[in-house]
Amino acid sequence: MFFLAACLSQGAHAQNDDAAIQAANDSVAANVQNEAEERVTPYRVEIEGAGGLTPFLIDNLELAKRQSQSLHEDEVQRLAGVAPVQIRSLLATEGYFSAAVTHMLDRNVTPWVARYTVTLNERTLVRAVDLRFKGQLVEADPRRVERLRRQWGLKAGGIFQQKAWDDAKSEMLKSLLVRDYPAAAITASEARIEPLTASATLSVEVDSGPAFTFGELEIEGLQRYSSRIVTDLNPIKPGDPYSQEKLNELQARVQDTGYFRSAFATVDIDPTKPHNVPVRLDLNENERKRLSLGIGFSTDSGARLQVKWLNRNFLQRDWRLESNLKIDRDNRLIGSDVYLPPLENGWIPSFGAHYEYTNSAGETVDKVQTGARLTSPDKNNEKVWALTFYADRQRIGDTYSANREALLASFSYTRRRVDNLISPTRGYVASIDLGAGPSGVVNEDNIARVVARATYLSPTWHRRWQAVLRGQVGQVFGSSRQTVPGDLLFRTGGDQSVRGYGYNRLGVEQDGAIVGGTVTAVVSAELVYRITPAWGAAIFTDAGNAADSWGDFKFRHGSGVGARWRSPIGPVNLDLAYGHETREPRLHFSIGYGF
Repeated sequence: MFFLAACLSQGAHAQNDDAAIQAANDSVAANVQNEAEERVTPYRVEIEGAGGLTPFLIDNLELAKRQSQSLHEDEVQRLAGVAPVQIRSLLATEGYFSAAVTHMLDRNVTPWVARYTVTLNERTLVRAVDLRFKGQLVEADPRRVERLRRQWGLKAGGIFQQKAWDDAKSEMLKSLLVRDYPAAAITASEARIEPLTASATLSVEVDSGPAFTFGELEIEGLQRYSSRIVTDLNPIKPGDPYSQEKLNELQARVQDTGYFRSAFATVDIDPTKPHNVPVRLDLNENERKRLSLGIGFSTDSGARLQVKWLNRNFLQRDWRLESNLKIDRDNRLIGSDVYLPPLENGWIPSFGAHYEYTNSAGETVDKVQTGARLTSPDKNNEKVWALTFYADRQRIGDTYSANREALLASFSYTRRRVDNLISPTRGYVASIDLGAGPSGVVNEDNIARVVARATYLSPTWHRRWQAVLRGQVGQVFGSSRQTVPGDLLFRTGGDQSVRGYGYNRLGVEQDGAIVGGTVTAVVSAELVYRITPAWGAAIFTDAGNAADSWGDFKFRHGSGVGARWRSPIGPVNLDLAYGHETREPRLHFSIGYGF
């Protein structure tokens, strides 16, 4: 009994010792953690004397970029110490090779202040440029050599900047690579900087290599469809001079047919075999039939359900049938289009028919549209010839109805100069639509219609700012809105036109409803600030309207702010706009630009 009590007593002492040791360890750990937390030091960075380059330094200086992080005081002192060297290196890329930087880390305030005073001194100018060329280009096209010299981007007397230096070399080489000389290379380049005289001497040597010519087309990956679909679209003839633009055009033409998931055109760049180089086209075919279901939402028309049926071998003739059913809050649409294989010149014939029901701004319309089109293969300079029959039944309330018909021959031209068709960041798209139809069996009167549109995205300046400008003007001649089908008239307002107003809520008032007019004009200006490469904030102002004549036309204005996101499916826009005439705010959501 005594032995058992002694063992229990010893066990209790051991447990107490373990608890004491654990408590001591916890206390030490807590003290270490508290000490570490105390040594985490907040700070801010101040830069003086850099003028307009201050944002550039703040954006790229490691110490400044890590201000939001919880850094140990030793790390803060290390970064503050190396920052002057980083500042001088950053300023050198802007042409300030003799800049002086003094610094002080004030640790007597909270947060600490890392203060840097910059003396820019004289900016480096380009004193001389020596461009040397060799290869077949020199003898074959001396005028092109002189043109390259004239187009050199960093000329004598200009300010030396690292980006300008890199861009000038890249642009000169690119102008050779994309046409005739795909094996061209810069064999030597040097920028000799003289800090004492604040001058730079540039030298570049370019070897054009041999001029290349295209050979026969070699197609890989073609199994389901006829080779004629591709060969009739090929803009390249054997013996043509090499052109990257021609390769891009071949890819675009083939991929735009809808038969292929991807198309990639290449040639083998071997300087020893530059003549009649085969063009290899690698294809990834789409399936012959496809059923697609989709749901969506927009502030213009609410929730949307869409069903698409695609048959790329309709009637066993390689015709492409696209059928579409779309239902949203105010509209119903059902229709089909048939696209025939391209003609020998690459133009694509198609025809189709659609029925649509719309209910907007107090007006309900049943529409039928059918017609045939001929579309050019070049998407950068797209042309469409069409003959279209329009018919609709218009109703306003319980008292007014009208049946309207028109037959129009039309031509449209669209010029696209953007860096990316899905998610453009710069460039422009401009188009003009011309239509006409004589009076007779269908048209009650002679009718003509003209519409011009343009959207411009400026290059980003000051590294983050961009302007987006839009405009549209249109008019119907010869007929009144009582006899012209609604699809040929004009209404505006909504996500992609005049923000601050409902979809198609700007037009001609008739019996309490808003209907289409025979004239329209819309202008829009937007300024976007890129917070990150993907996210941005915008301010904008829009103005536009539609009317029966220019004498009755009055602009309606909207303005506001918005958020921008470069998503994988295109630009996503969320806007809060204020309608100056309604004096009410309105939320708008859209994807893409209004091209």
